[in-house]
Amino acid sequence: MVRVSRNNLLFFALFAGGIVLPTAILSLLSFRNIQNEIFLAQKNFDESKAAFQKEIEETLSKEQERIYQETKAASLFLYELPKSLLEFGNAATFKDVKGIEAIFLYNDGQLVYPDISSRHFNKTTDFSNTVPSPSERQLFWQENNPDNQQNTLLSRSFKMLQAPFETKNEQVQNMLGLIRISYKQKDYDEALRLLSILETHPHLQGYLHADITRAVNLLHFEILVKQKKHQEAEDYCLSVLSQFLQSPNIENIPSAKFFFEEAFTQILSFEKLTQEKREAFWNLRANFNRQLGYMDILAKHRELFNELLDNEYTSKDGILFRNDDDITLFKMTYPLLSGNQIVIAKLDNEAFRERILDKLKATALSWKNIPYSVTNEKDSLLLGSIPDSAKVLTQISITDAYDWEFALYEKDVKEIRKESRQRMFLMYGLLSFSLITVILGSFFMLRFITQERKLLAMKANFLSSVSHELKTPLTSIKMFAEMMARGRVQKTEKVQEYSALIGKESTRLENLIGAILNYTRMEHGKGAFKWERLDFSACVQKVYDAVEDIGIEKGLEFHTHFEPNTFVMGDHTALYSLAQNLIENAIKYTNAPGDITINVYNEDEHVVFSVSDTGVGIPASEQKNIFNDFYRVGDEMTRSTKGSGLGLAIVKRVAETHKATISLSSKPGKGSTFTIRFKKVE
Repeated sequence: MVRVSRNNLLFFALFAGGIVLPTAILSLLSFRNIQNEIFLAQKNFDESKAAFQKEIEETLSKEQERIYQETKAASLFLYELPKSLLEFGNAATFKDVKGIEAIFLYNDGQLVYPDISSRHFNKTTDFSNTVPSPSERQLFWQENNPDNQQNTLLSRSFKMLQAPFETKNEQVQNMLGLIRISYKQKDYDEALRLLSILETHPHLQGYLHADITRAVNLLHFEILVKQKKHQEAEDYCLSVLSQFLQSPNIENIPSAKFFFEEAFTQILSFEKLTQEKREAFWNLRANFNRQLGYMDILAKHRELFNELLDNEYTSKDGILFRNDDDITLFKMTYPLLSGNQIVIAKLDNEAFRERILDKLKATALSWKNIPYSVTNEKDSLLLGSIPDSAKVLTQISITDAYDWEFALYEKDVKEIRKESRQRMFLMYGLLSFSLITVILGSFFMLRFITQERKLLAMKANFLSSVSHELKTPLTSIKMFAEMMARGRVQKTEKVQEYSALIGKESTRLENLIGAILNYTRMEHGKGAFKWERLDFSACVQKVYDAVEDIGIEKGLEFHTHFEPNTFVMGDHTALYSLAQNLIENAIKYTNAPGDITINVYNEDEHVVFSVSDTGVGIPASEQKNIFNDFYRVGDEMTRSTKGSGLGLAIVKRVAETHKATISLSSKPGKGSTFTIRFKKVE
């Protein structure tokens, strides 16, 4: 009886002690925990709820603190900006803060930025009483008729002579008409002359509406651009800006913003503008538009700004919020800022809400199983969901900027049980999978050990067979050789007979050693083969010629058919060994009288080689094993036909290496047929 090796016993012990036993213990403990899953789920929900609320509060606190710090950094940057707006061409890029629309700086109660916001703001003068006269209406109608433009020009020029007898309003309207006509007729010099009169005579300019003033400025600028007087256009734009900044009263910010935006944009489009000037005008446009926007905000909400400035209340973190309709402001003071510095920031409501909600969404992703909601001051849902008829467990205000409320709800018991069942099924599945894995692992391990035992048994049989096979011919050769050497054989006939027996036994010994060497060569794979195009019929013919006498002496009858031109790509020695093993096996296991049929022929894209005999046959239960290494049907010590057990193993190795298919048809007592199909080559 073959014993299992010590290594296998050690492997089995480690497998049982390191995997099977721990798995069984863990399975028992897991089964007990699964039974308590509902209780654990409820406890886990209570713990998760508190952790979720804490994380939400920390997230909001950190994000709001980040906004305050970014606003502080931006305000410190604004302190370093040039004091004169005309110097903003050399200013660095403004630091934007997502969620903040405008930042206002105060020091000792005085506005520091934007510095022009301290001007006195006047509402646009009501000019509803400046109604055009009937004659002005008639001239305006004629002006729009191309056929009457020259007559209209003469009429308006005549009215200029009557200026002392007309009101200031009529004079301005008539002059505007003359400017329009000159512009349409492309008499740009005359248009500029008339525009200069309006711009340089305050007693006339005072009758202009603020919108008309900026329209006059823009027309003056565009005429210079049309005349390609780019340098004059740049100087004119800066002079208007200087007048605007020096004016004690600032009227109609939107019209001023429109003029400067148009002028700066056109200047930036000048092809010959130097890079230095381009950067200067770019920064000037950005900073000036920003200051005008800030001025507009301050003008519209001055009362709310004053309320925040006058409010002496300061929270411990130096932040105070105020809401008024659609505007939200916060004041930042000590300890975030030093000394008497104050920052008032206007929130960009949409961007601020988006920034806060994005952080809340990111945090809530990790707590999908907890019902919650975030609602605004109108009880509109911003995040989460509001469960039907669910009890509110916690409800807190989560931001000072808006009246937002964060609520946590009690989870439905049915929902907890449903989730528990899902986890239970999952855990049962994992537990079952682990047990099945261990069982299958044990099965395959035992099968591996069993196969190894069979392999050891076959190797033992092989060694026994080889011992007998090698010993028998060697004994015969030694005996006959000694008899002949000692002169005990005198007759010539006996010498010839013994010499023939020695040659026969030597051939038998040579074939056995050749089978062992061929098997060893097969184990080295394709690298041990020499590939060439050869006629397989010729190869089989050589094998048949070598073994025919053995079969005839045994009383067997051969039937052969070797079709010519059966070309295959292969190793001659290996294919010779394949044919030799199949034919010799047929001879070996067929008793007289018996027939052996050998065929080689072309069939479509294949070359077919078949060997049939009328021998003992192979039982169906043994057919799946006969191609295994060292395997032989029956017991090695009791069977009458000797062999190494390597013949059919070599046949299988050769067929697989040549990508050929091998099939067997056999019945006990009826014989066997081996058929091999090779791929044909031209």
